[in-house]
Amino acid sequence: MHHPVDTIIRLTDDPTYRSQWSFLTTCVAAQLTLVYVLLPRIFSTLFNTPDTANSSAVITNEVVQYIGIAILTPIQYYVGRALGTMRRTPMSYVKLCVLSVGYGALLSSGAALLFFATGILALKTGTNVDFVAVWQGLAFATLVAILAFVAASHRRFWGMSWPIAIGFTLGVAALSWVVVYPALTALVDKANIGATAARFLG
Repeated sequence: MHHPVDTIIRLTDDPTYRSQWSFLTTCVAAQLTLVYVLLPRIFSTLFNTPDTANSSAVITNEVVQYIGIAILTPIQYYVGRALGTMRRTPMSYVKLCVLSVGYGALLSSGAALLFFATGILALKTGTNVDFVAVWQGLAFATLVAILAFVAASHRRFWGMSWPIAIGFTLGVAALSWVVVYPALTALVDKANIGATAARFLG
């Protein structure tokens, strides 16, 4: 966590490290469960508000995450290979992306916990806090941190210059968060996959 870019590049280049998928699954599942189930229930109990926990959203978003990786990674690989100066194998790039998404989930979990801590502090001190503004600020800071991390890791991985790495990252972010993930979420929601799986799993 102290040197995330160095760690991600080291693990990507280490042929003996093969736990990237379990790392991704653990981090994403923990983040989604925290945001969609645990924190809503805790807030509901502490602040006497409606319980908005949604276990089906955990499944929906995890499915979307994996499908999104499968769609975006090949596109990103060929663009990165064209723009970079270092030759990399497709599987090494898959490893980089999987580890990067897992790290992004860790950052998002940290932001959610910080939001929770803000709520607890406001409750204890009786401070009037604009929770919407706090959440928006934390979400923006997390987004900037993730983009900076992705740009730095791709610069190292591909041997890109900073301007190219930043442009590449912003392009990937726009494709991911504006096009691919919203479309996938709409499709998965329409198919009701999350609710069906949640009922099946109890």
